[in-house]
Amino acid sequence: MAAKILMVGSIMMDLILQMPRIPHPSESILGTTYSNAGGGKGSNSAVAAAKAGGEVSVCGTLGQDANGEALLDMLKNVGIDVSNLHLKDGSNTGMAVIMLEEDGMNRLAIYTGANNDTTPESVEEAFKGKEYDALMMQLEIPLESNVRAFELAKERGMITCLDAGPAQDYPIEKFQGITILSPNETETEALVGILPKDDDTCIAACKILHERSNCKYVVLKMGDKGSFIYGEDICQMVPTFKVDAVDPTAAGDCFTGVLVKQYAETGDIVASARYASAAAAISVQHLGAQPSLPAKDAIEAFLAERA
Repeated sequence: MAAKILMVGSIMMDLILQMPRIPHPSESILGTTYSNAGGGKGSNSAVAAAKAGGEVSVCGTLGQDANGEALLDMLKNVGIDVSNLHLKDGSNTGMAVIMLEEDGMNRLAIYTGANNDTTPESVEEAFKGKEYDALMMQLEIPLESNVRAFELAKERGMITCLDAGPAQDYPIEKFQGITILSPNETETEALVGILPKDDDTCIAACKILHERSNCKYVVLKMGDKGSFIYGEDICQMVPTFKVDAVDPTAAGDCFTGVLVKQYAETGDIVASARYASAAAAISVQHLGAQPSLPAKDAIEAFLAERA
């Protein structure tokens, strides 16, 4: 049965600027192309989970503007329940400006906009009369709204996941007993002061994260190395798949959304991480955040080719 997932978090419009390289201070460079695509860490993970076969609902806030209307339609078009997604008059829809270099390196500037207007009260509405298997959260909405979502999910015995990005020192102690805590390398360093780069530093960072949050699993997203899983007698790297990357934007969000969906359905965190790594490997071969997210059939075909 498909996992029922609630994503409480960010929805943004991405502006993708392709260029040979990032300009130096006071330098102007001619770019090659620019485009728009659906984005935001929350929205990306929700779309990833939905395209992988999950039954996904979102709770968040958009501005009452052209970008907000476009993003609302994008989410509807992939079958996501948007009944708790609000368009607020007078607020600007969140935006991420993505500077993408020819070698695939990207840099992001994030403007949260209307995402700051997602309140604990709106989160409470999303839980009324609904049953979910899992909750996904990120750090692009107010802390108190994430905390309220976690409290309500924990009361209901749901699987809970916090994607600890963007990088910042965040009070993860407020999420005691969370199921999955999942930062990437720079987010881990911001949280515990350790940059994970090998088994020893991964273990050291995971121990601190585990102690501070009492989570079931720490899942470190390690880019092209894979993911490091710690907790419940598991302490191992799950390797990623080697592909020719075009755009890494949303690869981590893709991984998280598919990981939560698979774990909610199977209860196997290691197998779920491998499945999610396949989804992320597909995503980096295509341009844009949500346009790059693969469907379930594509993920399973990718894995079958590498069995």
